[in-house]
Amino acid sequence: MKNNTIVIPEFARHFLMTSILLCCLALLPACDSYLDRAPELPLDDEVVFTLFSHAERFHNDLYANLQARFNAVGDYQPVPMSSASDESDSPLGSHGTQNFNMGNYNGNDADLGNYYGGIRKVNIFLSKTEIIPFPSETKKKQMLGEAYFLRAFYFNEIIKRFGGMPILDESKILLPGDDLNLPRNSYKDCVDFIGEDLKKAIQMLPVTLPETEYGRATKGAAMALKARILLFAASPLWQKEMNEDLWQQAAEAAQAVIDLKDENGVKVYELYSTGAGAGDYEQLFFKRRENGNKEIIFYKHASPAGFNSNEIKVWSPSGGKFGGDGAVCPTQNFVNLFEMANGKFITEINSGYNKQNPFVNRDPRFYKTILYNGCQWQGETLDLTYNSNKDLSGTHRQTKENTRTGYFVRKYLPEDVKYNTTNTAYHNWIYFRLAEMYLNYAEALNETLAVPSQEVYDAVNAVRSRSGVAGLPANLSKDQMRERIWNERAIELSFEEHRWWDARRWEKAVDWFGGAMYEMEITKENGKLIYAEKPFYTRIYRSYMDLYPIPTDEIRKNPLYYQNPGW
Repeated sequence: MKNNTIVIPEFARHFLMTSILLCCLALLPACDSYLDRAPELPLDDEVVFTLFSHAERFHNDLYANLQARFNAVGDYQPVPMSSASDESDSPLGSHGTQNFNMGNYNGNDADLGNYYGGIRKVNIFLSKTEIIPFPSETKKKQMLGEAYFLRAFYFNEIIKRFGGMPILDESKILLPGDDLNLPRNSYKDCVDFIGEDLKKAIQMLPVTLPETEYGRATKGAAMALKARILLFAASPLWQKEMNEDLWQQAAEAAQAVIDLKDENGVKVYELYSTGAGAGDYEQLFFKRRENGNKEIIFYKHASPAGFNSNEIKVWSPSGGKFGGDGAVCPTQNFVNLFEMANGKFITEINSGYNKQNPFVNRDPRFYKTILYNGCQWQGETLDLTYNSNKDLSGTHRQTKENTRTGYFVRKYLPEDVKYNTTNTAYHNWIYFRLAEMYLNYAEALNETLAVPSQEVYDAVNAVRSRSGVAGLPANLSKDQMRERIWNERAIELSFEEHRWWDARRWEKAVDWFGGAMYEMEITKENGKLIYAEKPFYTRIYRSYMDLYPIPTDEIRKNPLYYQNPGW
């Protein structure tokens, strides 16, 4: 049989090898976890794919290109994407988000090699399915469904950054010497291609999995990706190119996830709720499906994390006995988005907001998302007042550089995972959860109506009520409901990398991310605390930044590329 070598464009050429790479399973003991990977060695494709155990290991490796996005940006001391949005700031070290905030995007968060590398592996697998001795038709359908889902997932990560990019499927098996310069496809072409992959995945994937396979893709994961992609394609950034109104399709796709049932007629997904209100909101990020959390649809499967993992240490507060880097500091811009407990914005008349007592009677999720002056954390009371004397001990701010904004993050931090302990907790990056589907449905449905329907209210209030948040006010106009949904997404989905993309697809990033970022400066005068919102940094954001630039090196390599407008 002829051995083919898959060759892909220059942006991922460093992934090209002259033969297929796979685990040398015959020489190594079996891995306990389906996501464990052995060292890679070149093997003939006949050897790899005509033995099911080898083909299965290759298939498992298709998941390896999924990224946990806790600290996704920057080569040195990487931090979350939230610090390039108005959610937070990362003042320490040399972070990739600082380049974003100055308007310099070249290569930051591009990840073209990673995502096209994942697509390449999927295409290799799909091109060999005829010679793989699958043990059953059921197993074959599941493995193919996972492959189609992952190709759609990886490709969506590319197009939401850059717009239309080259489509690569299993038919593009190019030989050395072939023309590797491929033109960019349109965004619509890419969405259509992804849609076809997801159609296959939805048909093939099981609704539920045994506990031993949690972390793999399911029918619900493919449906959730479809719902999100349609929401993006329907949004203002892409409406003109799509040349059709997709809001209704987006609403129906999200509703299908919400309504999905298993073979016994039981809904597959539920908001995580034990009656603890906002405490359930906090805990859902530390509990998996086997722990009773049916809200998670798809996540990055990982072992429990300890304090010294970057995903916890980087986010944990500094000062006192905390031992963290304190590198993710919520901005005052973001904190001001939290409503009052009565459901009013802090700027509304009779909201009850007091500028000199700003942390009282806020949305219950505020207290599970933000560490603020005077709150309790790991047995300590945080002192985030500004002190010019760097030698003061026992405080957690000391200087503006310690937390430039006057806040630390609480969300994602399991309180029992502490400095100088061996405590661990499940801490998986969640790609899709049911709360997002409710908000996707509400947003899309609202855009199809002249005035919000009860179904729109019900979807948003389902998310709010889980955390004990007051219901939306009645008689909202379509525009008012849209702004409420924007705000609800900002709070409920904070630090989950939604705000960064929501701002772009709605063409609101100039308003939300550009200009002054504010801190809460807290000082003491005669024993009394004085709160003052003050700008600490002016960020640069222009409308053309809604799309990333094609990295300069890629433009030089491929003369068929055209740069995104404005760059």
